[in-house]
Amino acid sequence: MYRFHLAASTLFKLTSTWRAKCGNDSEALYVYTAFLLALAAEAVKTVGMSEEDASAEVSATLSAFSVSSMTNIPRETVRRKLKILAERGMIRQGPGSAYTLTLAREAIREFVQRGTPLEMPYDWEALQ
Repeated sequence: MYRFHLAASTLFKLTSTWRAKCGNDSEALYVYTAFLLALAAEAVKTVGMSEEDASAEVSATLSAFSVSSMTNIPRETVRRKLKILAERGMIRQGPGSAYTLTLAREAIREFVQRGTPLEMPYDWEALQ
């Protein structure tokens, strides 16, 4: 139960931060979350790579059509939300009509480590 609580608390803290950056706009938050999930998929692809082969950054590029398909938000609404996110510096436009989210690999590593407890304050075995 402790691990679930920790994971849920971490998720809510992160989404609260992202929601604030999105101007408390739930559709913009969904659009941004689509980029984060695509970015996570890209990061997972390179897990086994050596330090020399893996770049310092991970990028995910999505079009309004693909985000609309993922989120079930109408494409024109997605286009407006993409422009808002780009204006706020959360994603960048290009190439073409697509948008890109790029994060440093180290930032992703820190995010994952924050979600993992360094030590257990409870006797986990006794709680099960």
